[in-house]
Amino acid sequence: MKSTGFNKLTRGTNFLVLGILAAGILVFVNALSYKHFLRADLTATKKYTVSAATKKVVAGLDDIVNIKVYLSRKLPPYMAPLVDQVKDMLEEYRICANGNLEIEYIDPADDPSLQQKLQFMGIPQLRLNILEKDQAAVTTVYMGLAILYGDSKEVIPALTDVGTLEYDLTGKILRVQKKEVKTIGFLTGHGEPGLDRDLGTVNNELREQYSTRTVATAGGQAIPAAEVAVLVVASPQQLTERELFTLDQFIMAGGRAVFLIDAIEIQQRGMQGTLIDSPLLKLLEHYGVRVAPELVLDQMSENASFKSGPNNVSVSYPFWVRVVRQNTQTDHPIVSSIETMVMPWPSPLELLQDKTSGRTVSVLAQSSPYSWTMKGYFDLSPDQEFSPPENQLRQHVLAIAMSGSFSSYFADKPVPPADKGNEIKESASSKDGGKTGVQKTAPQPTVIKQSPETRIIVTGSARFITDNFINQFDGNRAFLLNAVDWCTADDTLMGIRARESGDSTLYVTTENVKAAVRLGNMFAVPVLVAVFGLMQLYLRKRRKRLPIKEL
Repeated sequence: MKSTGFNKLTRGTNFLVLGILAAGILVFVNALSYKHFLRADLTATKKYTVSAATKKVVAGLDDIVNIKVYLSRKLPPYMAPLVDQVKDMLEEYRICANGNLEIEYIDPADDPSLQQKLQFMGIPQLRLNILEKDQAAVTTVYMGLAILYGDSKEVIPALTDVGTLEYDLTGKILRVQKKEVKTIGFLTGHGEPGLDRDLGTVNNELREQYSTRTVATAGGQAIPAAEVAVLVVASPQQLTERELFTLDQFIMAGGRAVFLIDAIEIQQRGMQGTLIDSPLLKLLEHYGVRVAPELVLDQMSENASFKSGPNNVSVSYPFWVRVVRQNTQTDHPIVSSIETMVMPWPSPLELLQDKTSGRTVSVLAQSSPYSWTMKGYFDLSPDQEFSPPENQLRQHVLAIAMSGSFSSYFADKPVPPADKGNEIKESASSKDGGKTGVQKTAPQPTVIKQSPETRIIVTGSARFITDNFINQFDGNRAFLLNAVDWCTADDTLMGIRARESGDSTLYVTTENVKAAVRLGNMFAVPVLVAVFGLMQLYLRKRRKRLPIKEL
């Protein structure tokens, strides 16, 4: 009896010790997980894990950044997965920040003064549909956050898209820490798309990290490279020699530029194109890139919608070239992670090797091997029969990046005079006592003949960054923003932005590969079943042939 009671006591003690050890292990694991984050993310793009760029940003915080998440407790059940993903991501940010990121969750439901404050901050109430007692209803909730750092503040009004949350959050953490915001200039006054009209989406995206402004060159005034970090030149229709000189000297002073060139003007009514004699062609050719007076067509194209009577018809349109990462095969940070983008009515670029020696040159975009060109008469109608000539199918370069030193186009030329009627003049009255009131023309500027290390991007299309295409094809947005980041030498957000941009694509393969895949789908499973049956038959016959051992 005593032995039985002792055994029970021993077993009870063992269970108690094991329970204490298990609880201790759980406490230790929880404490360890609070400092160290571990997750197995099996997605191809690691969409559920913050990128290395984000980890570097938050790990480099030198002071406390506060994130206040204004989140209603009473949310519709279908919002629960989204809220869990948001909290998981914020927790990963907090762990990577090594104590320099503090997160606070606040429900503004019962605080009218806080609700009024949020309204001024730009965090609105969201209206969500819910089902209560088999009836549809609408509820108002808060799902926004604010990033606070010293006197700086940035806001994400609505946490409704986890797909872009990392880019938005990391970008705004960078923004609140910036002591100086760089300026991106857009050339204007020569028929370029306007910031407030055709480039509204691009403008809004750039303002998340930069300030933007228009840049006029009428009158021959210089573009200060110290004030404009990057100049976007989107296919001007006309430029005087003096304005061309202004652009050239901006680059010679160390300015960085993105040249976007449209080779044709589209007549929408007849769907015909007329060649544009771009004033930038001779300048770019001097820098080492020739824009051919042609259009690229590609069998690997995007669908376009056209009006056909009362209906809209979507057809494959070879003039909208679908640029796929596989066709370019480059590790350049601008495009290395962008899966696809679309360049409408692009012109091919030719690299002039004799003028680019000593520079780093990268091809950023190419058409597929199944592309050809059109020149002379440009019939842009989608109704035509697109029959590419077999002997002319090849890849064409559509975008190029160059870095290094450039020589001036005007190095051995006289400085062009300022435009008539816009001459920059100075008063000479201070020199003659104000008696004559004589006006003197300002002295001619000195030509800078060689630039320091700088960066230039050239593309064979400008329309791909307009709102019509940016809103349809997210890879276009990522390309331009990455191009600006690369020009400013700020590539922090490139990897995050590219990971969230573009769609996965099915690559074009040869007919032999297609046939092999088709035959494999048809016969692979029957062949495997037959092989398995034959193996079973062989094993059964082998067992019958084996002698039976006597016991």
